[in-house]
Amino acid sequence: MKLEKIYIFMEPYDYNYRGQGFYIYPFSFNSWDAFQDGLKESYENFPPEVEEWEFVDSDGINDYGVDGIGIEEDNFDMLKEMGEYGEEIGLNIYQILEVASDLGGVDKDYLEEAYRGMYDSIKDYAYDLLDDIGVSEDLAESYFDWEHFGKELKWDFNEDMLVEEYGYSVSEAQDLMDSRDSDFAEWYVEMIGSVTELGAETLKSYFDYDKFARDLSYDVTLIEDRIWWNH
Repeated sequence: MKLEKIYIFMEPYDYNYRGQGFYIYPFSFNSWDAFQDGLKESYENFPPEVEEWEFVDSDGINDYGVDGIGIEEDNFDMLKEMGEYGEEIGLNIYQILEVASDLGGVDKDYLEEAYRGMYDSIKDYAYDLLDDIGVSEDLAESYFDWEHFGKELKWDFNEDMLVEEYGYSVSEAQDLMDSRDSDFAEWYVEMIGSVTELGAETLKSYFDYDKFARDLSYDVTLIEDRIWWNH
């Protein structure tokens, strides 16, 4: 819902006028002062003896309603800021307030810094993040799937190749081919220099995105199909 379409309902305290209140749309006004002027104009439609006004209801913002002035100025400004920022990223006022609450009651500035974009899952975000920053040696050491890589790498080797091309004895070649897949992968990487020498595409192909996403979940949160950085 658009912010300017959110109403509040004000009603006289005077028992003789109960049920004779009015709806007003606070955020259709450019400022809190203009909203107050609008309230006063509506109040003037009632007899002079109606002096006190009660906030009765609203379109989903009851927590911020107060008697007399409808909404306090600080809350008016906050809701307006939140609503406008929410619209920028495709969330209505209720959704952006829910996000702010889930992140610990944060303000708009925090949300702007925290927002990382729309994603179906943290794993999807992990893929995008790796595309942007690349797989560093530190990340590779933590998340490279040595077992999987070593298992497939062995298909490119045999004992004769290790003896003839790499200078190993027959027994050494047999031991190497019989070693654990992860050990074989580490032997190969040590031989070529470092894991980054495998190249970006190989690193991504054998990167453990599930584990990376689990660890990322300590730093980011998925709310309303959007990723937020817990800073």
